[in-house]
Amino acid sequence: MDINALNKAKELVNSRRTLALELQENNIELCKQNKEYLQIYNQIKQNTLQLSHALAEDKSISKFEKKDKELNAKLKELESKLLNGKNTYHCPICNDTGIVNGKYCTCLITEYKKILRENSGINGLPTFTFKDNYIANIKCKQSNNLTKLYSSMLNYCEEFPNNKIKNLLLCGKVGTGKSCVLSSTANYLLDKGFNCMYFTAFNLNSLFLKYHTTDFKMRGEIMDSLINADLLIIDDLGTEPIMKNVTIEYLTTILNERIHNHTIIATNLGELELQNKYGDRVFSRITNKDTTRLLYLDGDDLRHIGK
Repeated sequence: MDINALNKAKELVNSRRTLALELQENNIELCKQNKEYLQIYNQIKQNTLQLSHALAEDKSISKFEKKDKELNAKLKELESKLLNGKNTYHCPICNDTGIVNGKYCTCLITEYKKILRENSGINGLPTFTFKDNYIANIKCKQSNNLTKLYSSMLNYCEEFPNNKIKNLLLCGKVGTGKSCVLSSTANYLLDKGFNCMYFTAFNLNSLFLKYHTTDFKMRGEIMDSLINADLLIIDDLGTEPIMKNVTIEYLTTILNERIHNHTIIATNLGELELQNKYGDRVFSRITNKDTTRLLYLDGDDLRHIGK
């Protein structure tokens, strides 16, 4: 799990608990205005005092424990009536602790996934999942290939992160369906709680420039997020301008450092065009057959074809 995202989720859940406990205290004070409630509340305090004396004198405390249980049950019942059953906790399952039976509660996991999604950059992609794939109903040249590609990418996601081949290079013309495939992949893995980051090559290039011009002490956070993401998706490689001492140099660094992580690159360029634009070092890293699977997608521009 992404530690930073997990810590932010924990902070959010903890803030909810703090607020819930404050509201709970306020509710108790309101309930104390009821005579019956106040009477039972004081009886519990008196019984607790008597129990403490019995313990100190090494006497039996069973009758006090029984009475405490009965009084607290009455108090909770009356409290529920007075407050109309209102629960101050955001999550009634874990009472905003984030933990149930030693495991993370669904409320914490939900917030964790939200934070991953907010940090992923996926908002730059069309909202698309594997379930939304209707390519079989579209008459286009790449219909069969797209159907096979979706099946292949779903298998990639189901095997993640234990894939034998971690990296993918998806080549194809503009509008052939690459971004929808990337969206399906990112959405699937984000829903599974994996840390996925999506960048267009242009936006990634801008981040490289920011890194290049940032104070040395501030650089770590930028580069670490790119290197350590479970999956890094780079879309439209080749559409960004090549900036001297920035674009190719930092792209090479990222690819080298991510040797043990998963990376998917989509491009409109062919292999020769990639080699000419980025040089042998980058080209060898993104087309290495031992570490990368090359996928090709050609055909019609789907943006101009209806369902």
